Amino acid sequence: MKQMPFYLIMLVLSLIYSCENKKQSVSIDNLIVGKWKIVEYGSGYVNALDTLGFYKNGKADCPPETGEFTYRLIKPDSLIIYNKGFGEQHYKILKLSNDSLIKRIRRQRIYADSIDEPVNGEIEKYIRVTDN
Repeated sequence: MKQMPFYLIMLVLSLIYSCENKKQSVSIDNLIVGKWKIVEYGSGYVNALDTLGFYKNGKADCPPETGEFTYRLIKPDSLIIYNKGFGEQHYKILKLSNDSLIKRIRRQRIYADSIDEPVNGEIEKYIRVTDN
């Protein structure tokens, strides 16, 4: 009977921990939503038109590229951007905060050419422009 409070405490702590993890993953999903402008690229060249837009419905804008884009967060540190009918790019998220996004491409797939290759891409740094 003396062990009963210990098990009860462990159960309560487990519930609190699982709730905190759920809140954290939801906030990461919402944190990426918005428009992001590139400010730094590993090789140094930055095109002022390079922006990313992520929407709550899973759609994405990737100007100056054209096509129908969607995205998906796989883990808190993995992002896939799909270009419908063309291919997909897998990124490692190095940092995601309210005002900054830092990512590196890790894999590229081009459907028409059956290309699926790992990539050790340049680090891309973005700042948030808007929240929608």
